[in-house]
Amino acid sequence: MTAAKENAARGALEYVEDGMVVGLGSGTTTAYFVEMLGAKMKDERISAVGVVTSFDTEILAKKAGIPVMPLEGKVDIAIDGADIVGKRYVLKGGGGALTREKIVDYAAEKFIVIADEGKADPGKSYPVVLEVVPFAYQYVMGEVRKLGLEPELRVGGKKLGPVVTDNSNFILDCRGEVKGEPEEFEKILNVIPGVVENGVFSKYWKIIIGNETGHYEI
Repeated sequence: MTAAKENAARGALEYVEDGMVVGLGSGTTTAYFVEMLGAKMKDERISAVGVVTSFDTEILAKKAGIPVMPLEGKVDIAIDGADIVGKRYVLKGGGGALTREKIVDYAAEKFIVIADEGKADPGKSYPVVLEVVPFAYQYVMGEVRKLGLEPELRVGGKKLGPVVTDNSNFILDCRGEVKGEPEEFEKILNVIPGVVENGVFSKYWKIIIGNETGHYEI
């Protein structure tokens, strides 16, 4: 599995050029990319600046020697992982950073999804993740049930109470399927009062899948 993640990250690295502003996503596969980008900058003496999507990624970027900046202008390319690769969409949100990820990924001129081959298994299921304002989470749960989803408030594994995002919000994991056109389903979820963002990502430039021997694009 490690080799597959590394190969996916290596495939995305080929698209990073000197002087780019690079959106840096979150998750284990993206962590390999961040490490590789830092090494490429040193070895090839190129410059790049990262726009990070989480506190964890910021720490990794600085450790790799990648300067970081806030999102305030052009992002040339964004590289981010996925929890599952579906038909015409990917699902994200396992790490709880989906809102900042979607902002940076969708702001980029080109957004590349990287994932290991196991994430592209058509038989694998994953919840639709929602970041919600704490005040409204119970209302949101009722509304998403009307859409055929079954929501569950995500609770912390190492502390009592709900998981709290970098934006001080709650996370709902909603079992069920993406309905109809993914792009339209994104919009339907986001107009529910109290929903900050959802984990359906339908706008990307390409997807790079890594396996034990290399990578391929879909």
